[in-house]
Amino acid sequence: MNSWRLRSGRMIPCPGLPLLLSVVLALSGCQSMPGIFGGDGGSEPEPGTLASLQPAALPAMPQSNAAEVTREEVVESYRALLPLLQDPGKRVEVRHRLADLEFERAETELIDNAVEDMAAATEAYEALLTEYPDRSSNDRVLYQLARVYELRGMREQQLAALDRLVEDYPGSELWVESQFRRGDILFRDNRYAEAEDAFRTVINADPSASRGESFLVNAIYMRGWSQFKQGDFRPALRSYMDVLELVVPDNVSAVSIDEQYQTLTEDLFRVFGLSLSYLDGANTLQALFDQVGEKPYERLIYDRYSELLFEREQYSDAISVYERYIESRPFSPWAPRYYVRIIEILQAAGFTSSITDRKAQFVNDYGFYSNYWQQADKETLGFIEQQLETLIPELANRQYALAADSQGREARERYLIAADYYEEFADTFPSHPQTPEMLFLLGESRLALEQWPEAIAAFEQVAYDLAHRNEAPERAREAGYASVLAFQEYAKTWSGEPEEERSNHAELQQLNRLRFANAFPMDPRADDVLFTAVQYRFDQQGYQQVVDLSEQLIARNPRPELFAEARLLQARSLFELGQYADAETGYQHVLELLPAADPRRAGLVESLAASVFRQAEALAAAGRTAEAANEFLRVGVVAPGATLRANAEFDAATLRMELGHWQDAIDIMIAFRSNYPDHEQIDTLPAKLALAYRETGQWEQAGDELNRLFALATTAEEKRENLLIAAELYERSGNLTKAIDAWRLYANTYPQPRDVFMEAAKSLSGLYAEVGDDERRRQWLRQQMEVVDEAPDQVDDRMRYLAAEASVILAREKLESYNAIRLTLPLNQSMRAKTAALEEAVTAYQKTLGYGVSSFSTEAGYQIAHIYGRLGQDLMDSERPEGLSELELAQYELLLEEQAFPFEDNAISIHEQNASRAREGIYDEWVRSSFEALKQLLPGRYDKPEILTGVVHELD
Repeated sequence: MNSWRLRSGRMIPCPGLPLLLSVVLALSGCQSMPGIFGGDGGSEPEPGTLASLQPAALPAMPQSNAAEVTREEVVESYRALLPLLQDPGKRVEVRHRLADLEFERAETELIDNAVEDMAAATEAYEALLTEYPDRSSNDRVLYQLARVYELRGMREQQLAALDRLVEDYPGSELWVESQFRRGDILFRDNRYAEAEDAFRTVINADPSASRGESFLVNAIYMRGWSQFKQGDFRPALRSYMDVLELVVPDNVSAVSIDEQYQTLTEDLFRVFGLSLSYLDGANTLQALFDQVGEKPYERLIYDRYSELLFEREQYSDAISVYERYIESRPFSPWAPRYYVRIIEILQAAGFTSSITDRKAQFVNDYGFYSNYWQQADKETLGFIEQQLETLIPELANRQYALAADSQGREARERYLIAADYYEEFADTFPSHPQTPEMLFLLGESRLALEQWPEAIAAFEQVAYDLAHRNEAPERAREAGYASVLAFQEYAKTWSGEPEEERSNHAELQQLNRLRFANAFPMDPRADDVLFTAVQYRFDQQGYQQVVDLSEQLIARNPRPELFAEARLLQARSLFELGQYADAETGYQHVLELLPAADPRRAGLVESLAASVFRQAEALAAAGRTAEAANEFLRVGVVAPGATLRANAEFDAATLRMELGHWQDAIDIMIAFRSNYPDHEQIDTLPAKLALAYRETGQWEQAGDELNRLFALATTAEEKRENLLIAAELYERSGNLTKAIDAWRLYANTYPQPRDVFMEAAKSLSGLYAEVGDDERRRQWLRQQMEVVDEAPDQVDDRMRYLAAEASVILAREKLESYNAIRLTLPLNQSMRAKTAALEEAVTAYQKTLGYGVSSFSTEAGYQIAHIYGRLGQDLMDSERPEGLSELELAQYELLLEEQAFPFEDNAISIHEQNASRAREGIYDEWVRSSFEALKQLLPGRYDKPEILTGVVHELD
């Protein structure tokens, strides 16, 4: 059949036909049929509706340049041609064309007077089907007839025509579209199950079969509506998702859906919500996406469903939807936005009781310290910051106000919460105009909590770390002084801390004072703060800084009492710096300023007397040691009641030691200990006396001094080292009791380092051997082995050697016990004892072998072989039962040999293993002994005489 196409309102005939027939066929056979099925060329149809689907079109033929003719001329030509045609097929074809033209004219006009034309078209098509029921192209006639029925509102007849088409022409290119039309009619007739089946046939059609793919989206969509109408809500949801899978692929953002699908997707989101409302709502939605995984359109479904519930005033359900999304996709960019929407819904619904908690949860889940913050994109962070900018101050100020009105534990908890919020605001917005005030309130909150370091840090940040364009604001000065006061309170808590920690804290406090005094010199409180800094530095013996800071304070011309105190500290610092002439002048000035009744005058005079002491120190520094020692001793002559006398005598003793005058130094220090038991240097005497005693060979006395050092040591390591040296000295002195006590205390107190512990255990085992305490000797031998056994990968060769040595000593004892047992009658009884002793001895030597120390391993190998060999020999040498006949005795001997042979065989095997160490370069006395034993056990192999040959000097 020839094909025709309508192009731009003109009818173009197919080439190769007579002109009249071409014109007629062009108008009747090759055009697309506009109308309700495919639209009338007006506005673009709405996606997802029947109008959006294009009708089937007949194949196009090449265009020609024929002249244009009117439809009426073509109809008249066909009618004139019909009586002239003799070929029945041609007549049918012309009648088909006339019916199409009648339909087209009625469809195009669509006015009341076209009803008769539609009726004519209907009659023409029905006549064709009746007269030519088996015609192969009747699928097209049925298709056009269905269109005519549709235009005439005859839906039942339209469905019947389509039913006949799909049943009789399953291979038609119009089959898929006709199935879709059937589904549409069935759906409108409320025959939803049948409609679902029709749409399913479209979905399952081969995409290559006549435009089936073009109906796929709408068919799936309508299948979902059919399922919805039947109450099959879960299958309907899956159908809607199938549509979304097609219109929103994985690589396309849900917000950039093609324009043609915008209306359809919005309708999908709406019906999605309707379906969920008939199920378990948000739980069903969450379960659905848990099953299928994350999708580009997922958040839009959640969003539209929640908004639908919100419009219905189902506020709790709307919130639940957003909560399920956040639960399923906690790190989605939409999670914080939906959380804010939850808060907005609560506000709109008037559920104010939980809004504050929700806001707090938002800060916790999405704030600066959250895991979400670390992975969020820039745009999402901007959104979160916009929320936090108002939320954090609101929450913080609320908690601060509630804390001020509370007491006890409740107040503390609220201050903690407020502080956390203030701190998070500063971290989130370091350059925000509100940050200084937030930090100041953070400091106040930390003060209320007595969290001194945190309070100080907050105040200092306000005072010194924030940039100020011009003069520092009043808030900065107040914050700076608040940090000074906070440090004062903080210092009251340091008494129980270690010295080093207290020192570190004090240095930080000193920096804080100086920062305030230098940053705000015109503040009336600055002079007192600076003087406190001078006092502290003097107490810390930072004398040069005291001189400098005192000069700075004096230049400010402070009030008189501060002026005198600054002079005094400056003079003392100069003295400490060794500038004795300037110091003396300074002391004189201070004495002139101080009243006569001032109790400090005696101390100042004492300082003047110290000049003699310093002269002695200068002599010592110049290397004139003997003169310096005598000068120190002269302090006691010049000022016998001076407190410096003790120090001078101490220094004299030290210098005597430098000169090597050990006994003189000992005498001075012994007297010093007696005269000044509370002197600050008294605890340094043990180390000096220990050295002096060692230099003079007084080992026991040196050990006593090391014991004192052990008691005085402030660190565990110092204690350990002092006790170790004391034990060594006692052992060297020959005082076994003190040596054992010291070594035992060391070993029981310091299991680490392991290598030193093992040396201690070795000494103890030796000392107990000397005093004859075998039980304790064995105990410390076993201790050496246990160290290596517990951590074999953490020991060195020396430790392994000591463990092997200890084990072999214990093994030798087991060997002695074994050797001491004789095999007597009854043999079974003595054999059990002998075998038990054998197992203990072998086990002990095997323990030695396990340490892998060759010097002991060869002994262990030899002795194990010896043990087995000895048992075999002992069996042969055992007592024989009395009263045996000669034959019985021979049988008994044979039994003994059978029992002894395995032991002898084991002995040979072990000796050979031990002897094989010679190939490894190990040939000690035990390897040689194994060779000697093998000569006795296997003489044919190991006791061959060496054959010597002479040297041949010439060949014949």
